[in-house]
Amino acid sequence: MASNGGSQLTALCAVTSFFWLAHSLESHQLTEQPRLSSLLILLISGISAFATSFFALWLPGANGRFDDDSGPLRVPRPNLPKKPRRYFLPMLVICILLRLEIFHRVSFDLQCSRSGIEAWLPLVILLYDLSSRKPRLTPNAEDKDYDDMGNTIFDAIGDWVSDWANHSGSGLGVVTFAFTYGTYLASSQGSRSTFFCSSQDNSPLVVFLQWIGLLLDAAIIILLWRVISWARTTRVRLRTMSGVLLASALGTALLSWPSFLFKQSRPMSYHFRGLDSLYVFDILVDGLTFSVFFVSTGLLLAEGSPLSLTGIVTFISGLLMALYNMMLVGSWENVTPSKTYFSLVLICLGFSFFVFMNNIRSVVFIHRAIVVFFLILLTVAATIFSIIMTHKAQVDSHPLERLVYDARVEAGRWVVHATTSNSLVVAVQEYKERHNGREPPPKFDIWYQFAKDRKSPIMDHFAQMERDIIPFWGITPEKIREDTRRVASEPDIAIIKIQNGTANHKVPADSPHKAVIDNLAKMIKTFAEHLPDFEFAVNMNSRPRVLAPWEDVRRFTVAGRQKGLTRMLSRRSVPVENEALPTSSATPDSVITRKDFTTVRAFREMTALTCPPGTRTRSGAHWDVRDFCSSCADPHSQGTQDLRDWPLSQELCHQSDLLRLHGFHMTPPELRPMQELLPVFSASKTGSYSDILIPLHHTDERPSGSDRAFEMKRQGLFWRGSLDSHLAGSNSHELLRGGHQERLVHLANNASSADKTTILLPSSTDTDRFACEEVSTAELNALLPIDIGFTQSTCKDCDDEVARREFGVKPKADQDAAEAQLMHQYVLVVDTNDGPPQDLLPILRSASAPFQASIFKEWYSERLMAWIHFVPVDLRFHALHSTLAYFTGFNNNNQKDMVNGRKVKMAPRLEEGRWIAEQGRRWANTAIRREDMEIYLFRLLLEWGRVVDNRREEIGFVL
Repeated sequence: MASNGGSQLTALCAVTSFFWLAHSLESHQLTEQPRLSSLLILLISGISAFATSFFALWLPGANGRFDDDSGPLRVPRPNLPKKPRRYFLPMLVICILLRLEIFHRVSFDLQCSRSGIEAWLPLVILLYDLSSRKPRLTPNAEDKDYDDMGNTIFDAIGDWVSDWANHSGSGLGVVTFAFTYGTYLASSQGSRSTFFCSSQDNSPLVVFLQWIGLLLDAAIIILLWRVISWARTTRVRLRTMSGVLLASALGTALLSWPSFLFKQSRPMSYHFRGLDSLYVFDILVDGLTFSVFFVSTGLLLAEGSPLSLTGIVTFISGLLMALYNMMLVGSWENVTPSKTYFSLVLICLGFSFFVFMNNIRSVVFIHRAIVVFFLILLTVAATIFSIIMTHKAQVDSHPLERLVYDARVEAGRWVVHATTSNSLVVAVQEYKERHNGREPPPKFDIWYQFAKDRKSPIMDHFAQMERDIIPFWGITPEKIREDTRRVASEPDIAIIKIQNGTANHKVPADSPHKAVIDNLAKMIKTFAEHLPDFEFAVNMNSRPRVLAPWEDVRRFTVAGRQKGLTRMLSRRSVPVENEALPTSSATPDSVITRKDFTTVRAFREMTALTCPPGTRTRSGAHWDVRDFCSSCADPHSQGTQDLRDWPLSQELCHQSDLLRLHGFHMTPPELRPMQELLPVFSASKTGSYSDILIPLHHTDERPSGSDRAFEMKRQGLFWRGSLDSHLAGSNSHELLRGGHQERLVHLANNASSADKTTILLPSSTDTDRFACEEVSTAELNALLPIDIGFTQSTCKDCDDEVARREFGVKPKADQDAAEAQLMHQYVLVVDTNDGPPQDLLPILRSASAPFQASIFKEWYSERLMAWIHFVPVDLRFHALHSTLAYFTGFNNNNQKDMVNGRKVKMAPRLEEGRWIAEQGRRWANTAIRREDMEIYLFRLLLEWGRVVDNRREEIGFVL
């Protein structure tokens, strides 16, 4: 019995390590350096396999602790395969090297690949098995003991089926095809990302390489099986596998060497607080796991058959995927329950016959009778569940109706919470309750009257300001002032000096940023007499600058919230470099020592470090750009297609896929981000940055021309942009296909016939009920009033003809987007590659309703409510058509307006669109005026003036 336990343990190790590797590729950053990762993993695996050979007596197999005749899969010991040729080992190494190269090539254009092809591996191995062996892998009939009293009725039936299969390869072929096809259907059912396959890509070649990779997988398994099966002992088998792995590592190094020789050198001398330690950890873990997988698989192959092993792994993969799809029945992610049910039935029934026909006694460690009984119960339960959930998929009303209503209620509560104070006494009390008992800054009474005189609707809610400043309460004022002087030497940094009630700066007259800084100084002058003397650094670049690691920000934030801590620190007279702070040993007059060169990969790793450990983005990698990442969108969409939590949707740490779906993270910054918590004020930032938001740009100018009433405008969604010059860079391949603007334009203008979009429509049987349907994206683009495109290209190296064909560049006469957008009821505002939308405030002040897609925050962002002042749009754009259809409906007067071959009656909701446009305009003219900028700036500088004061714990406003 010990042998069975060892065999089951080996099988469990093989299956577990396989799924660990399949899962870890999604979250580890090994694919960022594929060749190096392949080399290191093969090397570690080879060394581990060799080391394991010294413990061969404790492992199953010949001359091992668990030596027996039954084999790891509890299959009676088959006849040995033909004796391997001498060239099989070098062939095996060559196949591994070719397989790795194909994997790298397919990963490069993963968006053009087809999901589910790997599911056909058992069928390929079966074809080899049937073509190379006359008697199949079953024991001789005379060796069987049909009268064995230990056999169950299931074993007797299985032996009979196995004998029949031994003489009928077609029967085994049918059942193998059944569960592999079911696995293929289950694997290919998921939604695809809007990261698109360009017309410049060779999609047929990518799919062809996938099939070649599948054949190579089969060849590797068969060659390994034939080589290992003839090894005399477990020790010899392990050392043979170690030699294969080490030889593959050497081959990978030789293939990579030319690229290192001829690759252009890049400066690597700058200090980078990156994910190096995490990469090393991933390499060690995955290398050891791959070693476990390779060793356990080799031992299983030596004692069993390739078809049994690949069949079990494919079955488990397909069953898990089918069950996951089944749980999504009734949701927007699964609108084809029949396909899901059919795939699950094929997997369950096909594998139930497969275990008997291939004479598999147990699956890993579970007897086949129990497995088959479980699959029968699962099929019955899936039938009932599918019927129930398909009926529940229809809803009585459109979900957005409830979502808009709930947003109105929440917005009313927010306004009450933000305007609690009706007197200075109440304002002081509210301040202390919202700032951990801290007293308001000096001159708070003057600020309060300043805000009252300007009729500010926001008197108490400044949560964003508090989040920006609180980490600096954990740093001594001396250190903050020193860091301000250090930052002053950085490019595109202006120093505003407040002294004797005046605000001054030294931005040169020929600087393109002088007007912006002059405008900032002009706003400060309205209240400068009430500010203490200090100076602060302003970032004039469009991109934020401070990308401090999460550990540093959290440590300072916790310290800043501890009452009395900074008072104790301020009284200490120790040098700055002796403080427990992330600072260099530079002198006060030093500058930040670094180079401005930053690759996209390094920039993503810097961004990943700003997330807490354990979050999806912390690994810094998300390589599956082909498939829609539902787990990334679920936290802010709450399992629906609609965006329900707008602030959370702007946070990156749970959305690792946005690192490859937003142009900001796909373009190298011209100025390398600062990886220290430094006092820099910026106009905008993403949730990853630690810049302090300041109302820097005065962007409330309305576009020229008349603005019609909402009802008089064109019904439809409008957006114009230009092809970015970043497309000419080294990262253009990825940006051209995955940039948020590029994806948007391609989705609206150049969707292929295979592209599908899920949209909520009235039911075909009951027009008062709604259900999700999968519709051709091109068909929806023709039905819905969408006017989206590029007007020009700033990309010098881009072919205009290619840009016109790929992205549908609009005529030059339509380049005046500021005028054209005023003619439409709905205007889409989207981030640039360097910052937030430039036209959000003008659209808010117009009579049009903005559709906003952004990850950036500005000083007023927390004042805008989604579904009240604007329509939120997820940057994946998977719900764009469905959201627009809710407002515009379908033109029922046109007989050509057929959706999925039927007429859809869906009236436009003109009143709701007009209401959002009106609410946005009123609120922008109430809470985002120039006066509100001054109010926010006044309070911000009062807070900052106290933070940089040595007596900050002793000063404050007290009634």
